[in-house]
Amino acid sequence: MGEKAEEAARKAEDLAVNTWQHLKTSPSFGEAAMGRIARGTKVLAEDGYEKIFRQTFATVPEEQLGNSFPCYFSTSAGPVMGVLYVSTSKLAYCSDTPLSYENGTQTEWSYYLVYLHYT
Repeated sequence: MGEKAEEAARKAEDLAVNTWQHLKTSPSFGEAAMGRIARGTKVLAEDGYEKIFRQTFATVPEEQLGNSFPCYFSTSAGPVMGVLYVSTSKLAYCSDTPLSYENGTQTEWSYYLVYLHYT
């Protein structure tokens, strides 16, 4: 029981430190705070980053997620908050929220995805 409590406390501390770092570096304090809350809710609902990674990116059964890092991806439109995933066969990034873009006369929305396969 004590080991589980210790692990939960460590995870909570890591979350607090990561959240503060995002709030400090975000172009908008409120947007960053809401983004962190939304990501935390999604991670809890999906039972972790592993499941989100597998749902978002094409994976093979033997591929293992090594780690995930909340971060900003720098674009010409400014920083985009999301998660960087490092697996046994790819480096992948997915934005936390969909971004808008113009398709002719219509505005469409899509998540910002970037990935590199390696062997």
